[in-house]
Amino acid sequence: MDIKQVNRQPNPLSEKIVKNTDKPFKLWLEFENTSAWDDIDNTFANIAVDTLDGRSYGINVWTFKFLETARQEHIKQGDSGLYVVPPDLFVAQMTRDCMESTIKELLNQGDLEDVLNPTVFGLKFLAPYEDYDSLEQSTVEAIIKEIHLEIGTQNILNLTDLEILAKKTHNDDVVVETTDGEIAVIHLTWSAKAKQSGYPIMRVYKDKKTFWLKEMREDILEFRES
Repeated sequence: MDIKQVNRQPNPLSEKIVKNTDKPFKLWLEFENTSAWDDIDNTFANIAVDTLDGRSYGINVWTFKFLETARQEHIKQGDSGLYVVPPDLFVAQMTRDCMESTIKELLNQGDLEDVLNPTVFGLKFLAPYEDYDSLEQSTVEAIIKEIHLEIGTQNILNLTDLEILAKKTHNDDVVVETTDGEIAVIHLTWSAKAKQSGYPIMRVYKDKKTFWLKEMREDILEFRES
């Protein structure tokens, strides 16, 4: 496949809300945001599904015909051709109509992380969350410094390689991810000194899905209703 060129202007269809009973969603399609695909029946693309509730799914999609194309490419590169590692999803055609209908059917079966590969699950930080990409570097550095100061004497988290994911805008909660995939929500005191006696308050979840289910979803719903 030729390398596609990214269009400078994002496709407005990416902001379209697809009606689907009580499970509406937005659909970002790679082939709508680059130069045109040559063959909609024999190709692959990445898509993103936003379920408008803080969940976001990145899905690698192949058409049915592309499986054999991928196998032949492996053979050309010297592989045996005995197997091909599959994508997250196969579809008939790489078109918006096909993708919208497919995602509707899948969502009506259940959560995408359950009916597809669990690794497609991700987070989309909606209000009252502010995601890392929108934070100024000075803010990120201040958060990291304060985390190390306030919980440096506690052994609950490995502080050597925390990733800042987001902060809440209505309080001092910060969301971080550890190297083993745990999500921690830390309520910083911003007192510029180490705390004992149960502070800072910290909640640790085993993964992103658990965090979304037990905290993030409720935050988003409450903020919308306020």
